[in-house]
Parts: sequence; structure tokens; C-alpha cells
Amino acid sequence: MRTAFFGGSFNPPHRGHLGVARGALASGRTDRVLWGVAFAPPHKPGRPMAPFADRMNMVELLIAGEPDMTCSDIEARLARNPSYTIDVLAALCREEPETQFQLLIGGDSLRELHTWRRAGELAQKFEILTYPRAGETPDEAELARHWPPETAKKLARGILPGKFFEISSTNLRNLVANQAGTGHIMQQEVPDALAEYIRSHQFYQKDL
Repeated sequence: MRTAFFGGSFNPPHRGHLGVARGALASGRTDRVLWGVAFAPPHKPGRPMAPFADRMNMVELLIAGEPDMTCSDIEARLARNPSYTIDVLAALCREEPETQFQLLIGGDSLRELHTWRRAGELAQKFEILTYPRAGETPDEAELARHWPPETAKKLARGILPGKFFEISSTNLRNLVANQAGTGHIMQQEVPDALAEYIRSHQFYQKDL
């Protein structure tokens, strides 16, 4: 089974993330999306970060009813800080040797992929699927400035068709902090059950 590892802080997860996962599945390029919640993601001082277990719970609420999506606690079990994608994927391959793991990233991450730890090994060992982001997705010519020609072609082939949501977790946190996210606006970006979870736990309030 082809499984696309979709890693992120998911602080909080939202319909934009869900649109990416659905788009990857609809492309026919993968069979399952495995959401990997970052255990200790780097973030700017002062940014409110919901606990790992709660971010796991929020992802589960977001993907409820999606049969080809699951959520993994692999990063918490590895408990590495910093946590590198190549190490997480290697651990997943050991756990599920019959699974063909892929990596699902955004266009902005593809642009910077050559700076990632053991980037060459990552691009060689794994198929990398990229969801486009407006103004952020490099073409093959740009990729070729940082990668060997064949690798640049491989990465360009991994760019998925379609236009995905551009909702930002940062904007959603700001909506909640400014109390604009307690009603209709928030419901546009997250399902009702997830909105209620955020409200009941008082995440992303100004005084947290």
C-alpha cells in the first residue's frame, strides 16, 4: 500500500489540511494519508502551542469519517528533538516493511527541500508528493538549480494537480484570540466538533 506521510504541527488542523490530504488521494498517486503530528515542533517564542495529545485528538476529529486517513503518534514515540523527516520515515519503514511510504509536503517545503537533513537520501529513497501553493511551488528549472537533473525531474513529477486551500493555522489562531473565530468564520475552517474542542479547552486564547 502506498502511504503518504503528511507531517505538521497541526496547531490546529483545519479544512485546508484536509483538502490537501483529499487532493493527494484523489490524484490516484497514493492509497492512504498518514498524518504525523510533530511532537516538539520549533516555533517562535510566545506562540500558543496546544499539547501533543490534544493536537492528535484534533486531527482525529478533523479526519473522522475519512476511511483512507489515519493519524500517527510516531514522533512522540521517537521523542527526538529536533525530529528529522528522514529519521521518522526510516522508523515507519521498520514498523511497516510492506508499506511503500511517500512524503506529502507543500510547495513552500519543496522549494527548501534541498536544505533539509540528508535531503539527497530523502529524495532518492522516497517519492515526494507536493501540493501546490500559490507563488510558492518551484518548477523543474528552479529545482534543477539545487538538484541533479534526474532528481529535479522526479520532484517535479511529484507536484500534484489541482488548487488547494490556503487556510493558515496562524490565521485561525488569530481568529480565536480575537474572538472572531467563535462563530461562523471558525466553522468555515474547521468542523463543528473540532471548533467545540478548541473552545472547550480554551486553546489559543490571548491569555494563554
